[in-house]
Amino acid sequence: MSKKTMQKNKATENVVALPSATEKPAPAFGYDEMLTELEAIVADAEVRIAEDDEAA
Repeated sequence: MSKKTMQKNKATENVVALPSATEKPAPAFGYDEMLTELEAIVADAEVRIAEDDEAA
C-alpha cells in the first residue's frame, strides 16, 4: 500500500457523526437547580459516611 492510500484510509477512519440540527440540546440547569442537586449529593455522601462509621 502506498503512503497516499494509507493517509486516505486514516482520514476516513476518524470521521465522527455530528448531532443533527433536529436534536434538542440538553436542558440547561439554572443556579437553583444546580444548588439543589449539589445539596442532594452532599446529603447522600454524609449518609454514606455515617453508615461507614457505624459499620467500622
